Amino acid sequence: MPTRASRRRRGAVTVALLSGIIALVTVLQLRSQAEVQRSLAGQDDVGLAFLIDDLHRANDQLEAEAANLTVQRDRLKSGSGQTDAALQDERIRLRLIEGLDAAHGPGVVITADAPLSALDLQDGVNNLRLGGAEEIAVNDRRVVTGSSIEQRNGEIAIDDVLVSGPWTIQAIGDPTRLAEAAGSMTRQLQTSNRVRSATYRFEPDLQIRATVAPRPYVYGSP
Repeated sequence: MPTRASRRRRGAVTVALLSGIIALVTVLQLRSQAEVQRSLAGQDDVGLAFLIDDLHRANDQLEAEAANLTVQRDRLKSGSGQTDAALQDERIRLRLIEGLDAAHGPGVVITADAPLSALDLQDGVNNLRLGGAEEIAVNDRRVVTGSSIEQRNGEIAIDDVLVSGPWTIQAIGDPTRLAEAAGSMTRQLQTSNRVRSATYRFEPDLQIRATVAPRPYVYGSP
């Protein structure tokens, strides 16, 4: 444990160092001022006028450069915000396309009580996509680009999950085009003897809550 005497010695050394630093700074400042005074004293009036003019020009250039840097900073800040917002919008859009998030918007709901096959469902999904559908779900199973609809021993599997009728197909997208596509599909279904019922309705804010589990990214690398 340090004694009182050692603490006093350390304090004295610290004070001495600080005093030396202050003296050095004072000497340097005085020398600098003296050098400036000597350089100005050796100049005539014309030389001093040129020096003052050069200083004014240098100050004007510095102010102009500072203004330009401020403008660039503000532009970058503004651009960064717009870029961040655009990236965020793109992220949301991609997550919806991949079926990772729930979606809502204007759309149609088609209901059909019929022994549909996997090929029937594939045709229906394709027709809705051609009709402007952006989000689709079949019997609460989200269907996205890359989803598989397969026939398996008389049953239908959507992305390896078995589903069966009666069928409810939800589609969000352009209201006019989707209504035309849904009307055409239900009319075709109603003409078939094996279809017990087929209807559709429009909803201004259709909710599709079904999502797709993210697939692991295995083979690709950045």
